[in-house]
Formats: sequence, C-alpha cells, structure tokens
Amino acid sequence: MSGPIVWFSGVDWDNVFHTDRRMVEAIAEYHDVIFVDAPSRGQWAGWLRGQPPAVEQTLPRVRRLRVPALPLATKPVSRLMTRLLQRWTLRRNLPAGLVPAAVVVANPVTRFPQSFGGRRILFATDDWLAGSGLMGLSPRWVRRVVSANAREADAVAAVAPVLLQQLLSLAAEGVTAEVLPNGAPPPGTPPHGSEAVAILVGHLNERLDLACLNAVVDAGVRLRILGPRVDRDPDYARRLDALLGRPGVEWLGRLVKPEQVVRELAAVRVGLTPYLINAFNQASFPLKTLDYIAAGLPVVSTDLDASRWLGSEHIRIADGPEAFAQLVVECIAKPPSRAESQDLQRLAGEHGWPERAAQMLRLAGIATD
Repeated sequence: MSGPIVWFSGVDWDNVFHTDRRMVEAIAEYHDVIFVDAPSRGQWAGWLRGQPPAVEQTLPRVRRLRVPALPLATKPVSRLMTRLLQRWTLRRNLPAGLVPAAVVVANPVTRFPQSFGGRRILFATDDWLAGSGLMGLSPRWVRRVVSANAREADAVAAVAPVLLQQLLSLAAEGVTAEVLPNGAPPPGTPPHGSEAVAILVGHLNERLDLACLNAVVDAGVRLRILGPRVDRDPDYARRLDALLGRPGVEWLGRLVKPEQVVRELAAVRVGLTPYLINAFNQASFPLKTLDYIAAGLPVVSTDLDASRWLGSEHIRIADGPEAFAQLVVECIAKPPSRAESQDLQRLAGEHGWPERAAQMLRLAGIATD
C-alpha cells in the first residue's frame, strides 16, 4: 500500500482561513495525510515536561503533527535546530519502514527532507519571495530555501500563473508544473440576507486596503469582520485598531469555527475582498472570495486578477475606496435574488476543492479511482 502524503504546512491545523487545511481535507477523501504544523514555540511546554508531541488524529485519514520551534526561530542556529527537531519528530511518529507517497512543502522555510522517499512537490500559495518582509522572515533565507526546493522538486504548483513562472525560473529543466488555484467549499444554503451587513472574513493584516473598509463604514454600512489579526507593522496596527473601534464595526475575533463562518455568510448581503493592489496581492488567490460565492453572496473586490479570472458579473470590481464603498451600498440596498445566489453557487461548484485535490494527487502520482 502507498504511504501517506506528508504535508509541511505554513500554518497550524486550527487555522481555518488557509489553503493548506482546505486542500488536505479534500485530499483525505482519497488518501492518508500527515499534516505537519508550522513549528511553534508553544509546543515547548510538553517537551519540558518530557512529553514530546505525538500525532493527533484530526480526521479519519489525517494525522496532525505539532512541532516545537526554538526561541528566535528565524536566526540561523535556531533555524537549523528547529529543522532537525521537525525531522526527528516526524521520523519518531512515522511507522518504521513506511515511505511517504509524496512530500508536499507548502511554505517558504521548510527544506525537502533528504533520503526520505516520495515524490517531492513544492506548492506556492503566495508570493513568498516578495512577501518575506510581511511574514517577518529574512528575504535572503526565503530565497535560498525556495530556490533549493525548486531545484529538488519533482513537481511545482502554484495558485497563480505568475507564481508558477517564478518557481519554474528556479526549478530544474523538465520539472512537472501546474497552476492549482484555490478552491471553493461546498455550496451551502442560499443566503437569506436578513441583516443589512457587509462581511469580511480571513486574516487581518497589511494586505487589506483599510481605506476601502473605512469608506464602507463612512457610507453608513455596518461591517462584520471574522478572522484573526496577524498584522506586524505598528503604524498599520494603529490604523487597524481605529477601524475595529469604529461604531458600526463588529469584529468577532480569532476563535471562529467553520460552522460559524457559514452561519454568518448566510445572514448578510455582500462579501468584501478589499486587497491593496500590488504585485504580492496580484499573485494571490483569496480564499474569502470563494467562500462568499459558495454561500451565494455577491462580492465587491478591488481589482485583483483572481477576481477577474472567476468571470462573474456578481463579483463586482472597484477602482478606489469611493467606488468600492458605492458598490457595497448598492449590494446592501438590493440583496441577491435566489437566481443570482444559485448562479454564484454553480460557479463555486465548478471550482471546488475536490477538483483541486485531484490535481494535487495527479502531481503526486496517486490515482483517485
């Protein structure tokens, strides 16, 4: 029998607003996966008590492995030690003699394990080279790791064509390559739109255009925000604090369950994708847009390539904060009809995670029949 896929994530399993977990959940319909969390200093407590982390069964075919990280984990010596701990922890919890079917690295700082077996797949979910500063990582270190992984990969994949070209420029000649956009969750119950509210789901960080969000609130629209803060820049943090403290803005915080997201999306009238327009964001494929359309919600987005690629008249593109707010006001005034919601949900069905998982499994050489 083929061994599991070992998935080196850039986040932990509890992060519901991320590609890694969504993809792995879909893959698990067909194949076993060991999901390796991003190393965390919070895992040291168990080690100090003599209880190294063990594999946790999160789904019938998904085992989660938590990995400790040393303090100052981005420094050279700590990076090396953290990598060794990651490999040791994985070896300790992998059955003796079991060779992985594939190893997927979906982050910019984990090197492919040497002498580990399995097909090697590098999967870029963001522009890691351009975004290293946003992630608080050394640009030189990120480039070195990504370049080495690209050279050693049997296959490279990315959520956007520009990212795939970036990996191909670093990879060995003849490597298998595929664009693998983010997917949509299964379509849910069409929204009832009972609340005249605009919603924003996902991480709160420097990628968001706060001018667009403030313009929405200035226009008298109630704004509900679901998701954790992961911002780093002090000036941006002050501006984000000011937005979250405004009357008419409700922030539900970090601990949001997937079922709560579904309920909230059903209750409101429009979903927001207010990304700043820059090279880093244009190389992304926001999950939030796909979550909205799966719920049957119209979307107001800044001018992102991913939003245009989906090709729906119900995903409305704004150029600037005033235009963004005006489109939101129009959506609030006219909730989506059942036919409009069904059109959006049909679109979501065409871009579901099962199709994306099948793509990844083909790259791994695993049949889904």
